[in-house]
Amino acid sequence: MVREVLSDREEQVLAALVRAHVELGVAIGSASLLKREQLDVSPATIRKTLVSLEVKGFVRQLHTSAGRIPTNKAYRFYTTFALGRGAAAGGTALGTLGDQIEARLQQASTDEIHGQLAEIIGGLSMQLGLVLAPNFEQVRVAHLELVRLAEARMLLVVALETGPVRSLVIEVGTTADAREIAGISVRLNERLAGLTVWEVRATVRERIRELGAGFEPELLRAVVDEIETLTAPPKDSLHVAGARNICVQPEFRDATDVADLFDLVEHREILAGLLSDREGVVVTIGDENERRELRLCSLVTASYQVHGAIGVVGVMGPTRMPYDRVVALVNYAAARAPDLVS
Repeated sequence: MVREVLSDREEQVLAALVRAHVELGVAIGSASLLKREQLDVSPATIRKTLVSLEVKGFVRQLHTSAGRIPTNKAYRFYTTFALGRGAAAGGTALGTLGDQIEARLQQASTDEIHGQLAEIIGGLSMQLGLVLAPNFEQVRVAHLELVRLAEARMLLVVALETGPVRSLVIEVGTTADAREIAGISVRLNERLAGLTVWEVRATVRERIRELGAGFEPELLRAVVDEIETLTAPPKDSLHVAGARNICVQPEFRDATDVADLFDLVEHREILAGLLSDREGVVVTIGDENERRELRLCSLVTASYQVHGAIGVVGVMGPTRMPYDRVVALVNYAAARAPDLVS
């Protein structure tokens, strides 16, 4: 454990160095650190402590005459201990952040809340904002009903046992009378109600195939096609915003690093899979991330539940990140998300 290898003085100096480097983005010298953080120690003590921290792998020098910057090990110390010392730290970091989120949410559209929430998080953190919509794959379907909207337009209403009602508009090139529509609704419930959303989507074509006799084939095909889109694939459930925020970070001057990162972001199904495994508040730093493309990044996430389905709010950015502010941000957004999307 970090606490076992660092003295109180080392912890104090290291936390001060992390704060300074996160804000300034440059190597920090002992004189600058002493003046900026107003530490009640002598310059000699600061220098000695920084040397000790370097030996232990918490800071490093880019060259002999330069100041020092934190290593990933230092950021892990900061997130594990500095942020874990009580709710007061989180409350201080949140500050007016909650007010800013609420002000922006007032302008958000309910239909597009996941994408807009990603934009809000990306904008407030000045990093990449991520929102993985709740996955209702394992929720069971309670009832289905087909309703006529117009001569060649139907509405398929799908009610889940726990979760939102989904309404799917179906365009068909044929007409059907009320009796046929009611009959299809009855058959849909006989064959699909009680199954999970995943089971419905995966097996609907096989289960409905035998209904051909007595029903308009084109209407049945349209219904089946729409049911197979009942829940979006994981890549379409992931909303990403704030790409420019990443591009202007000094850590990503190397075009190759940026290309690798955005390659991963473009493969939404991979990134969605990474996020879906993160429950609670999770912070992974640099090499702690599974993917090579994230070796220069930190990923801070908080999960939330809507009717038993899990969603995730996250921020991705360089390891030089204001963790106290970002953790407070994703925590607050995750706490508000269920009210926004349910």
